[in-house]
Amino acid sequence: MTKKNFLIGLIVVLGVLAIVILGIQFGTLKMENEKQQEDLAAFEELFEWEKQQQEQEMLSLQAEIEGYRGMPIGNDSLLAKLDEQKQKIQLLLEELKQVKSTSGKRIKELQEELSVVRLVLRDYIRQVDSLNRINYALTEENIKVKAQIKETQQQVNVLTEQKQSMSEVITRASRLEADQISVETLTKKGKSTKKLRKINKIAITFSIAKNVTANTGYKTVYLRILKPSQEVICKNTNRDVFSFEGAKIPYTAKRDIEYKGERLTETVYYIVNETLLSGSYKVDLFADGQVIGTTKFKLN
Repeated sequence: MTKKNFLIGLIVVLGVLAIVILGIQFGTLKMENEKQQEDLAAFEELFEWEKQQQEQEMLSLQAEIEGYRGMPIGNDSLLAKLDEQKQKIQLLLEELKQVKSTSGKRIKELQEELSVVRLVLRDYIRQVDSLNRINYALTEENIKVKAQIKETQQQVNVLTEQKQSMSEVITRASRLEADQISVETLTKKGKSTKKLRKINKIAITFSIAKNVTANTGYKTVYLRILKPSQEVICKNTNRDVFSFEGAKIPYTAKRDIEYKGERLTETVYYIVNETLLSGSYKVDLFADGQVIGTTKFKLN
């Protein structure tokens, strides 16, 4: 073999060897590149997952704030702080949506900022829970107090009704009662007569029953005689009046008596100054602003 052929063969071998080495290096670089691409895709997937987790957590915190915001807390300052944290979360959420999955550093920073917001929010939520427990306790106490007030009011109403009923019983028991009321028509000489033209006076005799519960002392008994026409026999309807149920009504005659709680009999005389007609007459007796007796008589 000549020296020239040897050199040519050596060059060929070295060329083949170089081609083999370059092929190996190219394959190695390709594999490394593919591995880097796979690793990058894995990191991007991981960051995307973290990004979605943060978004979900932010939305959950906003919903939680909204739930507490709707409670009857009764503290405007605390409500304003909750709204402030909700706004911060909204800003973080908007920025997170714009951050690319490859920006892992910023995603981590947003996660740290969210952690700070979460800690502050937890403190506010503890305050809200405390206020809610206080409000619940106050509400329960208020319900109990209202129930007690209602029960007490019912008892008061019952006692008031009983008192009113007893008062009515006492009033009726203490009322004067006139009985044995009789009417006699007399002539000028005091003789009994039934003839209309001879009647000069009318004598009404009555007894007031014994009553230990009635008020004793001086009293005025008013007597009203009603004609068949239901007009009151009265000398002066403007002067001879007394009070009854808030009105001034005329009377026929009156008698001042001293009542001591014992049975008392009196006679009241009325001098007739007008023409009497035949028919049915009615006599009413009043004392202490009440009707104490009534009777009827006829003149033919």
